[in-house]
Amino acid sequence: MRWWLAEGLHTDVALRKNVKQIADLGFGAAEFLAMPEEGADDAVYGWGSEEWTHDSRLVIEEATARGLGFSLTSGTHWATANLPDTYIWDGAKFDYDNKAASKELDYATVLLDAGERFEGALPRAVKPSQSAHSTENVFEGVVAAKLTRPRPGSGQDHEYREGTGTGELVFGSLTDLSGQVVRDGDEYSLTWTAPDDGQYALFVYWMHGTGETFEPSASLNYTINYVDRYGIDALKDYWEAHVLTPELKKRIRQNGRGEIYMDSLELASYGAAGVLWGYHFKEQFRSRRGYDVTPYLPLISWDKTRHDSTTPPPFDYAVTQDSDAARVQKIRNDVNQTFSELYEENVLKPLQEWLHGLHMTLRAEPSYGMVYEISTPAKYLDGVETETFAHNGDLDVYRGMLGSAHMYGRPFSSETGAVYGRNYYYDMDYWTRIAYLQFAGGVNRTVLHGYSAIEGSEADTYWPGHEGMYSFFSERFGGRQPASLMYPEWTEMLGRNQKILRQGKPRRDIAILRTDNAFISYGQPTAPAENSYFMNDKPYFWRDLSLQHAGYTYDYFSPQLLDDKENVTWTRGELQPDGPGYRAVILYQDSLELSAAKRLLQIAKSGLPVLFVNNTSEIRSHEGPPIAYKKAAATTRFAQDSETELSEVVALTKALPNVAEVDRQSDVLATLQKLGVEPLVAYTKPNDKIMTISRLDEKENVLYTFVYSFKFEKNKGEGPSTVGLSIAARGKPYTIDDWTGDVDPLGTYDVRDGRTCIELSLKPGEAELIALDLDDRARGVHAVTTTADRVVETGDRLSVLATRSGTYTTTLSNGRTVRTQVRVPDPVPLDRWDLVVQDWNEGDRVVTTETKFGHETKEVYYTTKKTELRFPDSTLMPWKDLPATDAQLAQLAGENPSMAHVSGVGTYETTFRLPRDWNAHNGAYLRIGSTNGDQARVLVNGRKAPGLDLRTLQVDISDLLRPGKVNTITVTVATTLTNRMLQRGYSTSGGPQNYGMTGDVSIVPYTVTDVPRG
Repeated sequence: MRWWLAEGLHTDVALRKNVKQIADLGFGAAEFLAMPEEGADDAVYGWGSEEWTHDSRLVIEEATARGLGFSLTSGTHWATANLPDTYIWDGAKFDYDNKAASKELDYATVLLDAGERFEGALPRAVKPSQSAHSTENVFEGVVAAKLTRPRPGSGQDHEYREGTGTGELVFGSLTDLSGQVVRDGDEYSLTWTAPDDGQYALFVYWMHGTGETFEPSASLNYTINYVDRYGIDALKDYWEAHVLTPELKKRIRQNGRGEIYMDSLELASYGAAGVLWGYHFKEQFRSRRGYDVTPYLPLISWDKTRHDSTTPPPFDYAVTQDSDAARVQKIRNDVNQTFSELYEENVLKPLQEWLHGLHMTLRAEPSYGMVYEISTPAKYLDGVETETFAHNGDLDVYRGMLGSAHMYGRPFSSETGAVYGRNYYYDMDYWTRIAYLQFAGGVNRTVLHGYSAIEGSEADTYWPGHEGMYSFFSERFGGRQPASLMYPEWTEMLGRNQKILRQGKPRRDIAILRTDNAFISYGQPTAPAENSYFMNDKPYFWRDLSLQHAGYTYDYFSPQLLDDKENVTWTRGELQPDGPGYRAVILYQDSLELSAAKRLLQIAKSGLPVLFVNNTSEIRSHEGPPIAYKKAAATTRFAQDSETELSEVVALTKALPNVAEVDRQSDVLATLQKLGVEPLVAYTKPNDKIMTISRLDEKENVLYTFVYSFKFEKNKGEGPSTVGLSIAARGKPYTIDDWTGDVDPLGTYDVRDGRTCIELSLKPGEAELIALDLDDRARGVHAVTTTADRVVETGDRLSVLATRSGTYTTTLSNGRTVRTQVRVPDPVPLDRWDLVVQDWNEGDRVVTTETKFGHETKEVYYTTKKTELRFPDSTLMPWKDLPATDAQLAQLAGENPSMAHVSGVGTYETTFRLPRDWNAHNGAYLRIGSTNGDQARVLVNGRKAPGLDLRTLQVDISDLLRPGKVNTITVTVATTLTNRMLQRGYSTSGGPQNYGMTGDVSIVPYTVTDVPRG
């Protein structure tokens, strides 16, 4: 649970109370960070203050005592690793001029006419406001180029600014003049005459601090250097000196589940080049890439630091001749590759090593938004994380991060719940469907976004509680929500899924190799997740869906991972056999790293199928055209790699009998089948509604498969659809109820050609967990099909369960067909209920104070007033339509009070008798028409029923019934706060919601009748 603290303002009592609440609601860890708090003095309460440090230590102490893990951000806020300017590192104040602070490349432009002479001091770049007062200006070089189109607004007539739009230059004219520069103190001078064949420009490059800062801080926190090693060295030194006391280190070791968490890389460059830089970048580039980057600096600068996937990267200059474009792209690839390697080696690797020494781990949302490759950082992470906001719950995008998590055996987590404009809006059914969607996409750790205490500052705390995060982002999970009454059941359900999805090792079918330095993130035109590209059958990367519709599972990762000889292995049949076990490799991008191509040749020689797929495309930006690839692996990715050598290696690979080349994506399915590669979990018919993900627990010899009908909104209102699964293993299948934990044999299945075949019926948004016991070879007689509701196995007994009277036919695995006559008591409709609606609204204002560190802290919160409205002997209808009297409405707050304003908890109670013909072979379900997306709890005769699945809204209550007596059933429904918040003028999307039980509710008897096995 992500927890937004009101800086260090919380009292110790509030912190202890909230850690306890997080634990009591069933969450497993607290990921806490400081957020700006209106009315809080940052100098007293901000990150780095005594108050903040004390509160951090207290949260860790309380989390440890209650068995919770914890996560710390690597500075204030969430966006970057940062340190305060009160810190002295390497003898200097930690501000934009400190070498451990974030640096950027900046430049000035001098325009020269044909034959014009430049003589004198080179101009400095006009520093942006963020670093205007910095003193540092490190000369990085001067480059001359012939322009065919200058950038408007650039040059000396515009204070040497860079201009706007995209200019054009002649690639062959790029000339590094840095060696001709004369330095005199801080002045750098040049004498140079432009050739007389056209207009030229001098681009003068300087490095200085970005001045990127974050709050709240006790002083001013500057982002660290992400290019040189200095940044992480300074961060470690600060934490060792100012945060990690011996007692805290002891607590961290005792906890055993502590983390540093690095959120999405929200690094900023404000200068003309839009590029982060470092003191050693140029020398590192030369040593890694084999040539000097300086002449090409005009081709790597652009108007923004971060990718948001809306438009293609807007570089400052393009080249005039199309024939030079390929060379320019390789240079840009080299630059991006160098940045990626330095991010991994100078930031992630040393940070991870340091944390391991503290018995902590490193989890991060790596690379995206920057030019760093998306999959290679996983080697230096202990957990890879995606997020619903940046990636919109799009499973094809998830594949781009999941591949590296699988290759390195890392947990794949998600920051789940950030939706713009939807705070206090979504119900528990929605959050369940989103969690299921992410599970189907490989997520096995949900980090909810988020939580805040109801307590906060006087200036910024209102009912229902302190916001913490900006109010326009969801969500505020916690005790302020009526639905929190049901959180323990819900979190237990999530926990069961996550536990299963972490068992053993992942099992995937295909590795699709693709390198990505501009990973899709932000700017999705079809947000939120229920309307993503993926939901509309529009994948970003591998565009043909026939593989997915056949049941194949696949991940994306860079071919560069194949170069990791320490961590990547293969056999004749599998890539990474101790991990995902990919049984085929696909390449479709037109470029390929030479070293990876050589490694792939070795893998192919072992017998693993490899496919080269030509004439493909992928989406790299939402408003730009798809990127087309004519021929897979046709060119090198990097400038110094030999094209001839790559062609030779690829030709040798293609000559192998287990390697194929196809010219259409639509031919891949048939080609894989010819090569003997079938899905682990195949669909018996093509299916565009289902996603699966599997794990193999070799110790217990169980194959787990999570099956999800994922188009929960697009197919809303559709009835259940049947999907046939053919699993490439022989065993006995079981279902695991994630709401109750019940494990039951799947009553009907078949074994054909060594594959276990099952059928499932799933509504949109419904999921099923299948466990295939591979030790049980399913050689005994079992049911293959039935026309009854289902077949029940109890020990050696085989029975059919039916909810309607009739004659049912069951086919057995020995070929016998058995007809069974079943008599079932009639359903018992539950039409009238005594309903108590508990309205939640603002209660009393409470002020608490605490004195420590020589000052008094005042903290405010509001209680929740709970007003009960009774509706005896009521039919079922949305709460907003309930016939409240004037006297009842008068109890509600606000002008023109209405039941449409009410949010809270509804308790329904009714009685019934079981039919007279009830016998020992009968049982019953409670079946609810709708709870309008809200979670419900069922009690029968005062005893709690098993957890109610929000998708099926059906629960077996047989063991709680009293035949021959009056039975009392109580259903409690807990809503969102939407309607009350709308009445109070809170800004959230949509109109009033329907609340409560609606539709037909009934007791549905069933009869279990034995079937002879023969």
